[in-house]
Amino acid sequence: MAKEKPPITVVGDVGGRIAIIVDDIIDDVEDFVATAEILKERGAYKIYIMATHGLLSADAPRLLEDSAIDEVVVTNTVPHEVQKLQCPKIKTVDVSMILAEAIRRTHNGESMAYLFRNIAVDD
Repeated sequence: MAKEKPPITVVGDVGGRIAIIVDDIIDDVEDFVATAEILKERGAYKIYIMATHGLLSADAPRLLEDSAIDEVVVTNTVPHEVQKLQCPKIKTVDVSMILAEAIRRTHNGESMAYLFRNIAVDD
């Protein structure tokens, strides 16, 4: 049996502000689109979605393109080049170098904390 989802609520005043929705995975986008509509109705002037893994299944690119969402930012942990061709709102952050360094450090028994203390603005 599927879990029942609570209703979408907005806490605080988003009027005239930028709204950022953060999640670990974005696959089916209906909830994100519905949330964006509510935020837009409440006065948010820009709406961004940030997610680690952009699965973006089925008609997700079309729904995003037709939505009030301004930009969807995901990492390249999952290939989504076809989806990007269908929806220019999808942007990708390359995390390959940081993942490679994390694997190398783990393999060599080195500190992972170094990765988080020594990140430059350009990275």
